Amino acid sequence: MSTNICFIINPVSGTGKWKGIEENIKKYLSPEFKPVIQFTKYHGHATILAEDAAETCDAIIAVGGDGIVNEVAAGIIGSSAVIGIIPAGSGNAVANHFTIPHGQKEAIECINKMHLSTVDTALVNGIPFLAVAGTGFDAEVAAMFAESKTRGFFSYIYLSAKKYFTYSPSEYEIIIDGIAYQKQAFVISVANGSQYGNNAYIAPEASTKDGLLDVSIIKPFSFFSSFGLMVRLFRRTLHHSPLVEIIKGKNILIRKAAKNEKLCLHYDGEPGGKIDEIKISVHPRSLRIITPEKHPRF
Repeated sequence: MSTNICFIINPVSGTGKWKGIEENIKKYLSPEFKPVIQFTKYHGHATILAEDAAETCDAIIAVGGDGIVNEVAAGIIGSSAVIGIIPAGSGNAVANHFTIPHGQKEAIECINKMHLSTVDTALVNGIPFLAVAGTGFDAEVAAMFAESKTRGFFSYIYLSAKKYFTYSPSEYEIIIDGIAYQKQAFVISVANGSQYGNNAYIAPEASTKDGLLDVSIIKPFSFFSSFGLMVRLFRRTLHHSPLVEIIKGKNILIRKAAKNEKLCLHYDGEPGGKIDEIKISVHPRSLRIITPEKHPRF
């Protein structure tokens, strides 16, 4: 008996890594699956496609970057369908967190095994996300990156360096499970997963199975300190820096200390615009995802 499986592909994924996927599905997908292939046409389309597919398909596979993974997850949370990922984006934070292979053949073979993990998701102002949401410098860069004509890791690094010299840290009020904190911060990231993407670990100890979010607060730092922070970011040791404070919690509220100032939001690499406050909550064990059989702690 065949199992229905839907592949939702973002044809404008910045890196073009999705190309060849139709041929590889035919070549490597197990014959027990009956595949349906859909292409997105606009931002948010993947959620609609996933909602529809969840009525007839057992698994919905997101082919692209973190944006389409986020949209597909939003469409199937609360349904019996499971999500799979074939990474084809610039950062691939969700795929990297779950150690999903980047090669199309290897990712499809992972799907064939259908090893499932039940994981936490989170909501930011009512929008589901899987990896990281927050405000500050990274949110400003995410907004710039979304408008950029060039994609990929080096484009992101270039925009980050450009923004660094004009960006000023802000004073924030952060309320975590009812406890209020006043913090001056360069970045405030609320992490369900451990990384931004490209193996840059903003919350190295974050787990998608503990029912908690890691609020990673990067304090203002000097230009020379930035090099050490960058090394720690990629060596998965950022939490050991004296410039970083991580507080775990379930319900988080963030706003600027100056009441007339807006926050710049990002979630899973997507820009969320300028808003008055950010409300984030964790939803434990709310999504089933196809993962490799052998993996480190999520």
